[in-house]
Amino acid sequence: MSKKLDKLFKSSLRIKINDTTKLVIMSDCHRGSADASDNFSKNQKIYEKALEYYYNNGFVYIELGDGDEMWEVKDYKTIVNSHLKSFKLLKRFNDTNRLIMVYGNHDIEKRKREILKEYFYKYYDKTKDKYQLLLNELSVHESLVLNYDNHDLFLIHGHQVDIINSKFWKISRFLVRYIWKPLEKIGLKDPTHFIKNYKVKSSTEKKLKNWSNKNKKILIAGHTHRTSFPQVGKSLYFNDGSCVYPDGITCLEMKNGNISLVNWKFKINKGDLVSFKREVLSKNIPIINFFESIS
Repeated sequence: MSKKLDKLFKSSLRIKINDTTKLVIMSDCHRGSADASDNFSKNQKIYEKALEYYYNNGFVYIELGDGDEMWEVKDYKTIVNSHLKSFKLLKRFNDTNRLIMVYGNHDIEKRKREILKEYFYKYYDKTKDKYQLLLNELSVHESLVLNYDNHDLFLIHGHQVDIINSKFWKISRFLVRYIWKPLEKIGLKDPTHFIKNYKVKSSTEKKLKNWSNKNKKILIAGHTHRTSFPQVGKSLYFNDGSCVYPDGITCLEMKNGNISLVNWKFKINKGDLVSFKREVLSKNIPIINFFESIS
């Protein structure tokens, strides 16, 4: 698995960033078909408020895999139609060259240009009775390297070190699509139980941490749905969490040369009025501090 990451790192899309760069990193939205098995639906409003905030404040949006639930849903047009407002917000980022997508195991099909063209480049506008551009000309990558002050940050979904969800992903998709999804509809709440299993999570995280420590590079992933924001000098492995848990969505922000872990959630105010709250879970830490701690 280490050799797989080595090879992937060398072939990654590379982007230089600096202290003026603003990035938000999210993953594991699992946008589905708005039915009982769609784990994204309950946080859709929070997600859209977060996207509005990041767009209005000049951030680049990086989606780090499993943005769309393409294992459970066979007709990918259903995903777009079910969450069209979310996709229109993503379109705003794409139209201003501020959208970067990395695929995970659940949306691995987005590595194919023909799939993107067929299902994501355009959508059918019922009110105007014609197709409209959506994520036009978007390319989706397996990995990304951000170069900051001559140091590298390696971004992947993380399934690459999980053999069940990488090498044997088609078998996993079959189980999710034809066994776990029907069971979830009748009340079983865990179509991706192998991801949420703590032993599997720990094994995946250990492999990612080992690679980042060995290569002395920050590694940012998703996949496990479990956040990670290390103390300086302890590790170089970060995880942005997910968008599907009941307590809101988590993400990583990078701005002014700093990195932080953020949670977005509903807030009930006086009079039972609902608002959306952005809460910083881990304070802004200079990115360079992590590299200097291992030099």
